[in-house]
Amino acid sequence: MSAKSFFLAIATVLLASCGSQNTERLVPGVPVTEWSFSLDGASWENVQIPHSYNAIDGHSEEYYRGEACYKTTLPEDAADAPRYLLFEGAAQSATVIVGGDTLCTHNGGYTPFWVDVTGRGGSEVKVICENRENLDRIPLSSDFNKNGGIHNPVWLLKLPAVHFSPEAYGLYRLHVSTPEVSEAAASGFAETRLCNTTEGPQTLTVQWQLKNASGKTVLSKNENVTLEPGAARDLRWDFDLKHPHLWDGLTDPYLYTIGIKAGEDYAETEIGFRYFALDREKGFFLNGRPYPLRGTGMHQDKAGIASALKKADYDEDYAFVRELGCNFLRLAHYPHNDYAFRLCDRMGIVVQTEIPWVNNCGTEASDAYIANVYSQMEEMVTSLYNHPCIIFWGMWNELDAWGHKPELGQGTLDARRVVDETAKLYAFTKELDPYRPVGLTDDSMFKRDFYKDLKADFYSENRYHGWYYGRFEKLTADIQWIRDTMGVTNLSEYGVGVNPFCHTWKEEDIRRDKTDSLHMEEYGNRFHESYAAQIAQAPYLNFSSIWILFDFAVAARQEGFMDTADGINFTVNPERKYTNDKGLVTRDRSVRKDAFYLYKAWWNSSEETVYIASGRLERRPAGEPFTLTVYSNAPSLKVLCDGRVVGEATESGEPTGVVWKFPVQMGDGPTTFTVVSPKGTSHKVTWLPL
Repeated sequence: MSAKSFFLAIATVLLASCGSQNTERLVPGVPVTEWSFSLDGASWENVQIPHSYNAIDGHSEEYYRGEACYKTTLPEDAADAPRYLLFEGAAQSATVIVGGDTLCTHNGGYTPFWVDVTGRGGSEVKVICENRENLDRIPLSSDFNKNGGIHNPVWLLKLPAVHFSPEAYGLYRLHVSTPEVSEAAASGFAETRLCNTTEGPQTLTVQWQLKNASGKTVLSKNENVTLEPGAARDLRWDFDLKHPHLWDGLTDPYLYTIGIKAGEDYAETEIGFRYFALDREKGFFLNGRPYPLRGTGMHQDKAGIASALKKADYDEDYAFVRELGCNFLRLAHYPHNDYAFRLCDRMGIVVQTEIPWVNNCGTEASDAYIANVYSQMEEMVTSLYNHPCIIFWGMWNELDAWGHKPELGQGTLDARRVVDETAKLYAFTKELDPYRPVGLTDDSMFKRDFYKDLKADFYSENRYHGWYYGRFEKLTADIQWIRDTMGVTNLSEYGVGVNPFCHTWKEEDIRRDKTDSLHMEEYGNRFHESYAAQIAQAPYLNFSSIWILFDFAVAARQEGFMDTADGINFTVNPERKYTNDKGLVTRDRSVRKDAFYLYKAWWNSSEETVYIASGRLERRPAGEPFTLTVYSNAPSLKVLCDGRVVGEATESGEPTGVVWKFPVQMGDGPTTFTVVSPKGTSHKVTWLPL
């Protein structure tokens, strides 16, 4: 790859099938969906997994933080072959008891783990989940609810006596790496572990195959392997492919399939070959060309179910992602369900994911707490290793002073320890995956003591100028300073609280009142217009991501709860409380806020957008001039007032090319404004006079 030494190369793999919550080919097993559930140990109800016991009370002032119990019964099975229960995520910790025996306690709510249940057919399974504050587990404090429950799928794995290990290489039992990729060739290797649980030696033919998207075999290898009784052996296949069809983001997310067969067992995964580079001056490159990454953050959260999303919920959410047209997602602040990554693989969306090391690293942080950081990192990388969409691993988010509560034993911020622990975690993660960049997300402008010494491949910053502090236009100076001081820079969060049912016709800024009850949509529009323009002029940003795509529940927040359709009459709406409303879409997915259309016009070039902002505002002062704001990617626009042309333009005149401003005047009665593109795409809004 000498001709492309400028670029960091990697190809990773995935297995995906859109036919189930997790594909049946993931492992030879069946989903375990039917469970009994009890919050108090006395009354029980039947539930379907995924399930969270904070599905409703998470949207309240206080959500339940404690233990709850799930139980089911393993099917009768006389076979001697291995059986495992695979939990894709049980929050925030899970103790698994089978037939009265405690088999494991897993501390971490978002990563998979396995429990050996061989020979326990017909036994009762109890899973005790708990989500209390735990000084030995991340996340300790966070600006999101730490839900409890078995909120990701569960599988009963039925493996043959000679099988590929589900523990050594994660969900797919197979890792594939390609450290050298170009248009001319890809060199890589696949790894797995073969286990013999029989009482005698076993000789098998191991068959490797690489197939293209049409199912044609393009590479293969057979080898004979002998395993002694009870032995395990690591297998590796080195391969070279001429002229690979590259995984090319939104343009062409092409996937190959690699499979391995030995005896009765078979594992396979899809491969996305690509190479990329991070550059502090020029931004992100994909397959040798500039490819600015622009998108949003996402939580695993939805009204009525909290973090227990099913396949249909993910499909609905990623339809919004597709409509928006972004090419990047920050799946925060923890690894999401595996199905989300498979959707990103198939859609060609580049992803950053991270472990939930949020806010806290204090002088009283225990060894067990730090060990849990490493454990969750290892589990995340091992199980998600095979997704071509994942390019960025995140170590932490906002390890800062405000998240620490000394009165609860969390300690005060020890910035020197943050730097030291980060360096060790960086080296550890690089051993797990040498081929992806590893970074972190700060909110201090890296101005805390020692933070300029932080070790990472990229430095992301959360900025909220014009919302929590300062003015919109200060963003550019800040991110330039970080680039010059730290290196490869990302804008990992920016956003503003928006209640789409809180409006003003006034031109002056209305940010927030002292009670934080007014989250005017018009102010949010101005915020995003300013940030989008500054991002458009910052090609050195490798990625930028809005905080956030969907509003999400936060029990600690009481804000944005005042509704007004005319800016004069105000109503308290308690349903708005306990929510972070920075989303482009409401938590119930029913309302796309105005800013959604700004970014859709900017990012989604396959669909023409014409959208008039403030359409949910009901009234404007009669006879007064005002500025009509339109979000559109059309080549030109025409504005009509009650059928009469009052404005035309052939360009927006600002950096994004999609924010159009027209001086217009309100009539003395109901006034209708219509904006039309040359293709006939139009949007119409009628305002009543005040």
